[in-house]
Amino acid sequence: MTAPPHRLPHPDTPESRARWLHDIGGLSVEEIGWRLGLPSERVRVLLDQGPTEAVPHPDSAESARLMRRLTRQLREHFGLEAVSIAPMAPGDADPMPVIAAAAARHLVRLLQARNAPAVVGLSHGRTIAAMVSQLPEMRLSSLRFVSLLGELTFAHSAYPHVVMSQIAQRLGAQAFPCPTALYAATPEEAADFRRLPMVRNVLEMAHQAEVWVVGVGRGASENQLHQSGMIGAEDLSEIVAMGASCEILGRFFDDEGCELASALAARTLSPAASDFRGRRIIGLAGGADKVAALHTALRAHLLQELVTDSRTAVALLDEEEQADYAPLLR
Repeated sequence: MTAPPHRLPHPDTPESRARWLHDIGGLSVEEIGWRLGLPSERVRVLLDQGPTEAVPHPDSAESARLMRRLTRQLREHFGLEAVSIAPMAPGDADPMPVIAAAAARHLVRLLQARNAPAVVGLSHGRTIAAMVSQLPEMRLSSLRFVSLLGELTFAHSAYPHVVMSQIAQRLGAQAFPCPTALYAATPEEAADFRRLPMVRNVLEMAHQAEVWVVGVGRGASENQLHQSGMIGAEDLSEIVAMGASCEILGRFFDDEGCELASALAARTLSPAASDFRGRRIIGLAGGADKVAALHTALRAHLLQELVTDSRTAVALLDEEEQADYAPLLR
């Protein structure tokens, strides 16, 4: 049934955003609260407020149908086990908040399932950190989270987007950081780090984790790891020259999804590329600048599940297919 037209306040107000997320995105009151950072009672008040100004309102039934179709199409096209697409509301420019909220819901469902994992591996980065900040407080004392990669920069300072302490506080879970730099100075130094008992134990636990939650980075000069001081300019230049297409867990892959045989690869303190196979890996990424990297990761089956935003999801399709989803791009 076609939804009646609504009269909403300005599209950038909390009232209109809550209404859009409810009618178009299909989110519950609790989920909208997560998205907007508001208590459920406040969301209910916003949804009940009377409209004041007419604004264009897409057909909610049609948008919901397109979202379901898009989810199914991405799952079938890339052979994914699950896809979670966060709707971008009119006026949204940054996809990170919507992806973070969707990823938090995805992770909570995973942890509350009957076959919930006992050990979950986490990468770090801005999107992962934003997801953790959206998690509700829970008490999961038997659950273990383990960092999948080293957490120090070349200057031996902490990487700014590490989340292990925060997730332990929110979920009452055990958290195990990886107390090394992501990249050692030499392959010999990397081997020495791996032999340290506390590092070896963390890397072994990462290998035991049933689920990995990872970000997907670009293989370009604007790579976030370089900007934060974890990769030097010389290493980055080599990677870019070799045709890096995407980065996961500090490892760089070409257009075919093969890890680059760079000098950096032998010095990387994270699970090997061969450990990706046969594992449940949930990838979080979105935005126009991540489409190429994400497409490579999906085509190479480096990910088994995907959490992204609606605009990025459409951009992952072939050009002739994208026209079918024009209503989701408004």
